[in-house]
Amino acid sequence: MDNDEERLSLQLELARRLVERLEAGDPGGADEIIRQLRLPYERELFDELGKLTRDLHEALNSFRGDSRLIELTRDEIPDAKERLNYVVSMTEQATHRTLNALDESMPIAESLHERSATLHEQWNRFRNRELSVDEFRELARELDDFLTRSGQETERLKSLMSEILMAQDYQDLTGQIIRRVIRLVQEVEENLVGLIRLSSARMDLPKAAKPAADESASPETRGHGPIVPNTQDAVAEVVTSQDDVDALLSSLGF
Repeated sequence: MDNDEERLSLQLELARRLVERLEAGDPGGADEIIRQLRLPYERELFDELGKLTRDLHEALNSFRGDSRLIELTRDEIPDAKERLNYVVSMTEQATHRTLNALDESMPIAESLHERSATLHEQWNRFRNRELSVDEFRELARELDDFLTRSGQETERLKSLMSEILMAQDYQDLTGQIIRRVIRLVQEVEENLVGLIRLSSARMDLPKAAKPAADESASPETRGHGPIVPNTQDAVAEVVTSQDDVDALLSSLGF
């Protein structure tokens, strides 16, 4: 007789004795038999908890000795915070430079437009021979003043447009910084997933029901935020890797 048959036979015997104790009105004896029925399952539970605790302890020790993980937590994560703060600072500076240049250039452009419209009206009157001699002299003076000032003002507008253009040079540097931080986050995620895999090596958990996807969202955007156009990883690498992580966490009941 194998262990399963012996166990089943013992359980049947205890069940018969439990019925006898209940029929005899012996609650104390019935409680004792119930305790005996429960004991093997409690022992198995504690054995599995002990194994899981040992595995988790060993996994944590292995990660504690991982020099790369130590480097990530000690150096690169704080460094990533500083880099992101730097990106925010550069973005704010570029925004202020752009807005200041626009604030100064708009009145200049409006003034040029208004004066050119006025002079155009006067010029049409001159062509129609509607100006007196004094009015023509005034028009000539205004034209001379307009040409002199417009040269200065267009030069200033050119300088302000260059300032706006130069203010955008931060984007290349900040893009490099953000990409580096993204790589760091991906590496941290891989290490955390590795920790979960190690700590759950002995766990046999049923897969959790997968939550229903939002029907209003497209397949490319469910759970992953907006997709950047014209990128291959938008529908390939990112989605696949995230699905793998989601599947692992779901299988562990998270």
